[in-house]
Amino acid sequence: MTMIGNDGKPVSKEGLRQHLAAYNTQSRGSKEFAAIPRALVTVCDNLKAGKTTYVKCLDGQLQLSRRKDNSIQAA
Repeated sequence: MTMIGNDGKPVSKEGLRQHLAAYNTQSRGSKEFAAIPRALVTVCDNLKAGKTTYVKCLDGQLQLSRRKDNSIQAA
């Protein structure tokens, strides 16, 4: 299943990276954080430190991992 944005369209790898930047830097109540797809927030929230997962995008899949400083990195 491809990651779907809040506009109902599939998200590209670059779009997903932008959402991850907002996830790592913005507060949960901000307008930028609200623009992140809810499914992505759920995946990121449930990712434990040192673990990785894969998210399918419009143009392939992207590996996500949680660093020890609790930020999410896309490889």
